[in-house]
Amino acid sequence: MVFASSTSRVMIIWITHVLISHIVSDKLVAESEFSSAVQTEKEALLNTGWWNDRIPKNNSDHCGWAGITCNKAGSVTNISFNDKKIIQGQRELGLFNFSCFPNLKYLELQFNNLSGRIPSNIGDISKLNYLYLSYNNLIGSIPQEIGKLRNLKE
Repeated sequence: MVFASSTSRVMIIWITHVLISHIVSDKLVAESEFSSAVQTEKEALLNTGWWNDRIPKNNSDHCGWAGITCNKAGSVTNISFNDKKIIQGQRELGLFNFSCFPNLKYLELQFNNLSGRIPSNIGDISKLNYLYLSYNNLIGSIPQEIGKLRNLKE
């Protein structure tokens, strides 16, 4: 009887250890994936070239850049540039990779002399509530993928 009880305790301890290890491992993977997503957003912002002269010295945190607002986790939720003095360099809207911003809710890029077409991947920002692209030099038709933006209010 003592042997069975001792074996049961060892088995319970082993199962507990395995479960805790699995939970910790899953949490680390989730944190790593989220950190990677935030890094992808930052790189997408840099790839536009729009922030090159607007990044405060010694501030690699994109949440502190002009026109950028992030949630507590560091994911971009708002981008607000309604002044042509803000966006620097080439002003091609296609430089902005909409697919990289899953938590973006507010995008204001009016009055920036942006050129080119509205990229079809604009439909990838499923949480977008507000979209302002007026007073730019955009050409072409509005892509049908914009119809995927079910949360748009304006």
